[in-house]
Amino acid sequence: MDWAKFKIILIIALIITNIILFIYVLNNYYVRSDKTISNDFIEKTVQLLEDEGIKIDTHIPKNKSKLPSLLVEFESYDKNDLNEKFFARNGEIEEPNSEFSQITFNTETLSIINTRRIIYENSIRITQKKELDFAQAQELAKIFLMDRGFDIQNMQCTYFEEEDNVYRLSFSKLYEGVIIERSYTNFVIDNGVVTSMDRLWIKVKSKSQNEIYLSSAPKSLLRLLEDSPDYYNSTIIGIKECYYFDPEEQGYVDDITRVMQGRAIPAWRIQFDDGTNTVVDSF
Repeated sequence: MDWAKFKIILIIALIITNIILFIYVLNNYYVRSDKTISNDFIEKTVQLLEDEGIKIDTHIPKNKSKLPSLLVEFESYDKNDLNEKFFARNGEIEEPNSEFSQITFNTETLSIINTRRIIYENSIRITQKKELDFAQAQELAKIFLMDRGFDIQNMQCTYFEEEDNVYRLSFSKLYEGVIIERSYTNFVIDNGVVTSMDRLWIKVKSKSQNEIYLSSAPKSLLRLLEDSPDYYNSTIIGIKECYYFDPEEQGYVDDITRVMQGRAIPAWRIQFDDGTNTVVDSF
């Protein structure tokens, strides 16, 4: 055996092992040294929010999360293709300007905004009562999409409410199990009939090689105090990691449907009991 080569290989292996061990120790130190995930900090955060009328009825994550950023774009639609999928080419197409098209067929209309957002409405008169449970309403929404050629993979119902046999469902886009905001497909189902759908859907083109640490969840919750009147008398029922892409809210454009593509960054998604949610990023 060539002992000189063996010693070199052994030294390299030890160096690699030490590097891995150093990274592990450094990461553990980073997590433990963050005072914003201590029980004391969390208790004070909860109290400060309650003082402003914001209650928390969910687990507050204490882990130090990290995610890559994503290069994303909105799905784009062609009016003729949609006319085929929704109305078998029988719809009447109107295009008053380059940013808006509308297809009409009997009681149904389909509006297309900047080729990216589509709003379906059916004004049919509902004469027959039909009771559905949540699972049936969710399945009906998915069948509606599948019948019109939409992919229903990587989507999750993140909110629903029901009143007098009318369901309102909100679906969010998932990437590797994590929600992407702001991407949505919203439904209104009246006694078993889809009377409305509003869709602005994101596609992921690629993800970054490097991952970004999020600020701790307790620290991010304190950001709600900046706009506390908006959340007064509300209850937080969910706190989860998400990806965040909303150039309109972030101040880059005045209409989100005009955006071609951009980067979705890691953030915390805070869900309220009334169906609304807000996103707190780390930047």
